[in-house]
Amino acid sequence: MKELQAGIQRIQAKCIPLNRNPVSEKKPRKQGRSHPTMVKAPPQQLGEPQRPLLSFPVGSSLEVLRKRMSKGMRRLESQAERINRLSAELEVAVLELKAIASDINRDWKAIQATQKSSTSTAICEYRAAVVPQVEIKSDGSFVLQSRAVDLFQAEREAALLAQTLRHRAKQKREHRSGK
Repeated sequence: MKELQAGIQRIQAKCIPLNRNPVSEKKPRKQGRSHPTMVKAPPQQLGEPQRPLLSFPVGSSLEVLRKRMSKGMRRLESQAERINRLSAELEVAVLELKAIASDINRDWKAIQATQKSSTSTAICEYRAAVVPQVEIKSDGSFVLQSRAVDLFQAEREAALLAQTLRHRAKQKREHRSGK
């Protein structure tokens, strides 16, 4: 507390003489448009070194800020990695939900077929699904955004693989019959 009071007294001792020196000379204003007033700097006495107004070294507080920012950036990067990891896990969980629902759907349709039900509803309905993702831009800034989960990628890949296999089988049959 004594250090704080001593610091306040030093600042007051330096500021009071500054307030006694006229900073600008006041001139009577002319009617009409106003013009900016020129401000004169307080006279500097030669040979007197200029001392900082603050009693603590600015460099040390700057170093504290740099360390705090560095620590904060590490925490921010860590949290971004955590969000992306959880996002990937969530995407896997969503795709597993869809796979489980597909299995149940087959059984559900079989039950409906035996009961000769006219309604054929799916057990699960799919709409657009997104997960959060953090991207780090080239300038080092972070962007929190949404990334779409492709719920039907596996079906498209399976259809493409089936088509490729059918095409190969057809070529082999044609090749054998052409010999």
